[in-house]
Amino acid sequence: MSEWYNFPGDVSNAPTDEGVYMLAAGRIIVYVGRADNLRERLSQHPDSNNPCLQRKNISYFAYEVTGDSQRREQELIDRHNPECNRT
Repeated sequence: MSEWYNFPGDVSNAPTDEGVYMLAAGRIIVYVGRADNLRERLSQHPDSNNPCLQRKNISYFAYEVTGDSQRREQELIDRHNPECNRT
């Protein structure tokens, strides 16, 4: 995942494929998630079931299309330790 997009402005350009995504507030990655449909899931953020995300000013997202999203999601969580995945 190397390219960052404006949130929420660029969400409609995300693919409808399975994959993982990261949400950032400024330069800080605050959440890592996975989805069967990246565009649909990104459009549901900030998630009302995650109070941490409700408090963040999410400004960017990145995504990666992958067929093994569960494994890749865990790798990214382990690497970045995002605050909103801890709560």
